[in-house]
Amino acid sequence: MRLRIAPDQAAKIATALARAGTREIGGQMFGEQLAPSDFRVSELTVQKRGGAFARFVVDVVQAMKDARRFFDRTKHDYRRFNYIGEWHSHPSFAVEPSVTDATTMRKLVADAEFRGAFAVLMIVRLDGDKITRGAWLFDPRGGERLVTLEFEHDDRKTDNDRREGDGRGQRIRWI
Repeated sequence: MRLRIAPDQAAKIATALARAGTREIGGQMFGEQLAPSDFRVSELTVQKRGGAFARFVVDVVQAMKDARRFFDRTKHDYRRFNYIGEWHSHPSFAVEPSVTDATTMRKLVADAEFRGAFAVLMIVRLDGDKITRGAWLFDPRGGERLVTLEFEHDDRKTDNDRREGDGRGQRIRWI
């Protein structure tokens, strides 16, 4: 799977991470399917409350409001525009899912009310002016795999640069 982060959404993440400092933050990712297994995050929410040094918990009420607003704006065209997954920061830890992160995502996609084919977990950290990141896909059948994650703005600036966090072709180690 390929997941692209639109430039305005990458800027939103960078601003939110800078404001949060060492506090974990997060939200949801919504977007558009461009081709089979190819998605662009066009709307990334930033939860207004919560988050601590080593913990981020989703505010379900805000998440539901954000989802409703996205689906109303995209006229409920679920085949093209849909929920992609969750994101949060690890400002003081590795950009890899913790046991709690992986367990939470497995429960999310295994829930009887979950209607999607998958959910992605993206974890980010601001390192100076660079966003270090990784993404993993969880599916309801128990499958888990890496996601090729591209921050579109970064990729245009550093097309041949394959350092961690710089974009195209980035492969993150699965734990």
